[in-house]
Amino acid sequence: MRIAAASAAALAAFAASADQLTLGPKSLSYGVGIRVGGGYTDATTATGLGVPTLDVRPYIGAQIAPWMKFSGNLDLNNGDGGRIHVLDAVAQFEPTDLFNVWMGRFLPPSDRANLSGPYYQNAWNYPTTVNGYPSVYAGRADGAALWGQVNKGQFKYQAGVFTVDPTTPIGQAIYAVRLVYNFLDPEPGYYNSSTYYGSKEVLALGGTLQYKKTADPAGDKKLLGMNLDLLFEHKVAADVLSLEGAYYNFNQGNDAGKQGWSFYGLASWLFASKLGPGRVQPMVRYQHAVPGAGGDAIKTIDGGLNYILDGHNARVAMVVQNSAPPTGSSQTNVQLGIQIQE
Repeated sequence: MRIAAASAAALAAFAASADQLTLGPKSLSYGVGIRVGGGYTDATTATGLGVPTLDVRPYIGAQIAPWMKFSGNLDLNNGDGGRIHVLDAVAQFEPTDLFNVWMGRFLPPSDRANLSGPYYQNAWNYPTTVNGYPSVYAGRADGAALWGQVNKGQFKYQAGVFTVDPTTPIGQAIYAVRLVYNFLDPEPGYYNSSTYYGSKEVLALGGTLQYKKTADPAGDKKLLGMNLDLLFEHKVAADVLSLEGAYYNFNQGNDAGKQGWSFYGLASWLFASKLGPGRVQPMVRYQHAVPGAGGDAIKTIDGGLNYILDGHNARVAMVVQNSAPPTGSSQTNVQLGIQIQE
């Protein structure tokens, strides 16, 4: 992995002229995000009130020069006993638009939902029913990626080598690649959003492939995962229509939980007229996952009403989610969520 990362860095450096690689100006930025969601769960095994979402993320970023940056983010949530995790720790070498190298812990080339994260999606709940890409924590992996963009994000590519265990040898690493083309407005940068609340006209098609081949005495544990995702966002008069969908197919050898195909579809409508200080956005999402061994599908439906105060920086969500597993009883959650970041 070190050889691959060094080669990518050398390629990026070669693509930049000497006068582009001067130091300064330096800068430091920081912030914090918080998501709190509580409500009622109706299920056979767990019925009652609770706080399923309690998440705090401190952010820090700095640049030594426009082409050399770093970011370090932490995560504290109640779903893991209140432990503090290293969410991101990234050294960013960005000499040109076309060739950039990131090294550390960050989101690898994956689907749009993962590259948006919970803070930059239309839905309040993350689409866990369909997503099967492996990670160290919260979709992240350790490794290096070469990425670039054409026309400020009209076309983007990402390719990297990652692990989810620090003791993994290079022969058992995860190789990941993603391509995205924006037919309308570009989406600059490594990450993306699942909605731009009308600030962009978006028709974006993305595709991802992750592969790992492992020789293991317990059996074949290769990973072959792929997905295609599409985002369409368009202003209708002054309102904003958003349509998002993705298809997945995973095969991870003898791990039955990572096999099969799945998809989801989401639709939302953001009203232009304000109700008080914010705007109302109803949304609905359907997830469908079919196990590779066959049998009934897992079906999850979200219906919600978002109240958008300041884009992704301040919103309130009321959501009802019903999940129907192939065995056992279904579960319904009613949640009120608040998201603030600055």
